[in-house]
Amino acid sequence: MRKMIFLLVILLLANFAYADREKVFTVGVRAYNGVQEAYQMWSPTLAYLEQHQTKYSFYLMPVFGFEQMRRLMETGQLDFVITQPAEAVILKEKYGARIMLTELKEYNGKTVSYFSSAVFTRADRKDINSFSDVKGKVFAGIDPEGFGAYWMGLKEIRDTGLKEGKDFKVLFTGTQDKVVDYVLSGSADVGSVRSGILENMAKKGRIKLSDIKVLNSVSDGLPLLHSTKLYPEWAFMSGGNMDEQTITDIQNILTNIPRDSQVLKDSNYAGWIMPVSYISIYELMRSLDIGLYEKKPFFGFVDWPFYLKILVPIAFIWLLILGYVGFSVYRK
Repeated sequence: MRKMIFLLVILLLANFAYADREKVFTVGVRAYNGVQEAYQMWSPTLAYLEQHQTKYSFYLMPVFGFEQMRRLMETGQLDFVITQPAEAVILKEKYGARIMLTELKEYNGKTVSYFSSAVFTRADRKDINSFSDVKGKVFAGIDPEGFGAYWMGLKEIRDTGLKEGKDFKVLFTGTQDKVVDYVLSGSADVGSVRSGILENMAKKGRIKLSDIKVLNSVSDGLPLLHSTKLYPEWAFMSGGNMDEQTITDIQNILTNIPRDSQVLKDSNYAGWIMPVSYISIYELMRSLDIGLYEKKPFFGFVDWPFYLKILVPIAFIWLLILGYVGFSVYRK
């Protein structure tokens, strides 16, 4: 709480200190674990940006869900966005936003620009050892549009031939910590969180890693417990109308943060690089028919059996023909 109050005081003082600057930019950040964590994580970065140039100041706006983020972007209320990669791709394609930078993380001395998802269960669940064992179980994620804490794990389970709603139930918890709590308490059988969440909770003393069993544990260079392929890290984005000079200024400042800078220690990341390829995000959404590729069913038409997809339209056409013929006879 003291740290939260300190950060708010710093932001308030900054508003007075930089009141004479040319522009105040609003930066929307995904607050997937609440307002306090959003301020703790991203306030130092915005303060760093203000300290290293004299033209702009920045206002941090925590955003809690996809719908709110898209509405704010669509109505022009956000100048910049810091968010997870799937939402970044959607904002890029639907609202003309631009991915400026990709976040770097450091784990055990290794710096990476990608992350994964840990699909896990309790260590004592002898009946759950692989993705196919999710059949008949309850699978917990953070949100229907969660990326690291739902979509990544969902893809691996879907690849075994199982379908949510039909072969297993899905439960959404609202935060990633709660996904872990639900699984350990037995409220859910299996959960999915972004790589690093389990280790972070263990470091804080909230859980013991010995109580966790990660399904399909992968060794691919990412020094964290995880189950899925690797995807690019979070993105720093600009709105579609942002001028090129401002974008370049921010890129130059953030890509040149010294490795021993206090802002990196306070914000729990290792820096920024020019954007990597986000093509794997498109591929995941396409494989799940989700996000940019979500199908809009006509009364569930896409889920109908093949013969119904043929017979029902034919029957509808015949009804139209019979109705027309009947109406013609009646008029005569």
